[in-house]
Amino acid sequence: MEERSRWWWWLVVVAVVVVVVLLVVQPWAEHQTEPPPGTSPSSASDVPSAPSTAPSPTSTTPATPAPVPGADAVFDTTTLATLFVTDADLVADVPAAAGTPLQPGIGAGDLAWGLPSGSTIEPASCTTAVTVVDSEPDAFDARSSSNEALDWEQRVTVLDDGTDAREAFADLVTTVDACPEYSQVNPGVDGSSWVAQPAIEGQGAYPSIVQEITHRSEGSSLPEYRGHMLVGNAIVTWTATSLAVDTAPDAALATLGDPASLNAMVQARAQQAVGGLG
Repeated sequence: MEERSRWWWWLVVVAVVVVVVLLVVQPWAEHQTEPPPGTSPSSASDVPSAPSTAPSPTSTTPATPAPVPGADAVFDTTTLATLFVTDADLVADVPAAAGTPLQPGIGAGDLAWGLPSGSTIEPASCTTAVTVVDSEPDAFDARSSSNEALDWEQRVTVLDDGTDAREAFADLVTTVDACPEYSQVNPGVDGSSWVAQPAIEGQGAYPSIVQEITHRSEGSSLPEYRGHMLVGNAIVTWTATSLAVDTAPDAALATLGDPASLNAMVQARAQQAVGGLG
């Protein structure tokens, strides 16, 4: 009887222990477990989020360039005359023009477009360096003035519209870049030849280029600046030649001013011409 009482007593003790263990472990409840050391979380939701440090995207769309004043200007046989600089402009801006009075040379309608009959340019690929365009334009005219120190010549070539003029100007720039030396062959008389330095881009409202050139003709070698400018449907070409003979080329060119000031003078006259079109 005594042994049976001890047996029931052990049963009670075991039951109590089981109940205490179950209360602590609680197998019926969900538990948050930590990943074993050395392992990574099993899903993105287990990774703590951090504030982003990447810069916000910015637009890479290029800004629209400002329209060129007068890019849509249309000149004709009458209004092209307003693109020629005046003797007063020359006196104000070109040192060599301020010495002795300027005398008129080529006048309205005196010079036809193109080369004289029978003349050619060698190499032929450089022809537009002289004629500006490769076929007769819609309108053309020229002017010149000179004194004992300076010869100034300007030509205006008018195309059908701005698109044609832009294409012609692009072709002209390409030709100028490809022709450092060329010559004009005239039947029966001496021709001319030109040795040109690389063109530089002019500054101003209208696209332009300027070159330093050595012009050889009739036994003389003269330094000059030549420029081309696109304005609307017209291409303006100008040449300033120093007549300072027996003078070093750099000193002779200095009597003309510098390429930037000459280009600025032509640009200013073009702006006035565009403004006068209404």
